[in-house]
Amino acid sequence: MSPIKLIRKLGKILRGGETQRAIFLGIFLGFGIGMIPGFNLTLLIFIFAFLFLNSNGAMGAIAIVIGKLLCISFAPLTYKLGYFMIHSAGLSGLVSYCSETPVLALLDLQIYCLMGALPIIIVVGGLAGYFVGRLLVGLHESLGNLKGKSAKFDKLSQNIIMRGLLRVAFGKKKPEDADKKKSPLIRKGRVILAVVLVAIIFVVQMLFINTAVKAGIEGGLGTANGAEVNLGSADLSLGSGELVMNQLQVTDPARPTHNRVQAERIVLKVSINDLLAKRFVVDLVDCDDMQLDTQREKPGEVYLPEDKKPEPAGPLEQLDFGKMGGQAVEYTKQIKKFNEQLEKLMEYLKKDDPSKDQQDDQERLALEALSKGYLKLSAQEFLAKRPTWILREINVRRLKIAPNFPSFTVEGRNLSSHPSLLPEDEKASLVAKPDPQALADFNKQVEGMLKGGVDSLLNNGKKTEGDQKKSGGLLGGFLKK
Repeated sequence: MSPIKLIRKLGKILRGGETQRAIFLGIFLGFGIGMIPGFNLTLLIFIFAFLFLNSNGAMGAIAIVIGKLLCISFAPLTYKLGYFMIHSAGLSGLVSYCSETPVLALLDLQIYCLMGALPIIIVVGGLAGYFVGRLLVGLHESLGNLKGKSAKFDKLSQNIIMRGLLRVAFGKKKPEDADKKKSPLIRKGRVILAVVLVAIIFVVQMLFINTAVKAGIEGGLGTANGAEVNLGSADLSLGSGELVMNQLQVTDPARPTHNRVQAERIVLKVSINDLLAKRFVVDLVDCDDMQLDTQREKPGEVYLPEDKKPEPAGPLEQLDFGKMGGQAVEYTKQIKKFNEQLEKLMEYLKKDDPSKDQQDDQERLALEALSKGYLKLSAQEFLAKRPTWILREINVRRLKIAPNFPSFTVEGRNLSSHPSLLPEDEKASLVAKPDPQALADFNKQVEGMLKGGVDSLLNNGKKTEGDQKKSGGLLGGFLKK
């Protein structure tokens, strides 16, 4: 809206034809639109209410600007107010219920700044709308009462030059009885506009949903990983809930020149119903080819500060069967080491469970505010009754830890952000298993250099359970399968 058009709309309020209710709705809803952080269902409700109801657009535009400035400037205040409302004022149950319920979760009530903004919108927006509306309508009535009672006012209002200036500035004067006509609460024209807007948003989302999903995966995984994540493409089918990710590269924050994980194609079966509750529940993760510790074309960006960067692990590219003295022995040894790393990952996930002590950990939230900003801080992890993300089944075939090393498989069940929130019969597991065929194929390539590779693996598989326990290793139970 241009400044000239805004001035004309404000002038029309003084010249008549606008009700106090329309002014109130414009200020109240506009202020709410500006104060709500992020893009969520709460914001959409305010926007569509502003469009549907007979609200004053000029006052609404001003209120939106003021609200957005206050949203950014007063973020530390709304965060503290939201924190108090959720954790100390007894609203944690309500917020938890909404955050766990499909569709209601899209309201984002677990965002501290949004929750803290709601009472400010109600009190400040409501009072401002009431008093400004009353003031402007009262001023219009006062000007109307001067007609016929003040000779100077009548003479000035009849002046051709003054009337021309008022017409240019504020538009055509409303009829005398315009105020008396019943003003509808809902404008049909705005209803049509809102419907068209919803249709446009839906079409745009359908056209660019894969781009949005790709950006979301890169951003979400990048934040969790602490370093850049690249994705060639993402294809999401809302009908089947299938998500296909191509050319995934996850930068190693300890060695930005290498990837922690690289995969050509990963297929995920996603629960659409859980997505509506802002939970990422994957029934199946299926990957045929995955590589670890691969060289990147160019170093990836690292998001972690220097004191938080992990120590680089020794590269696995140096594995050389020519110096090992036995393929199956080294193969089993490396899978055992990999399982030890997976066990550490499982222990890390268990430490991420919610607890009462975390609710009072404002120091940690303050540190997050420095990196994320106050507007993004959420109480979700403290109030969660279900894990934020769950991987029900994981099948990774042909996992390579080094170019010159035979691949193996990884199988997982019920991995989640909060393992303690899952039922007892949904115990989490993540294990690496040998692939005899991969070792046999590799053995053919180096036939003549080493002998007994496949035989050694098969002999290990024929050992008794007692022998397997003596040989130790996490693979004893796997080999007999």
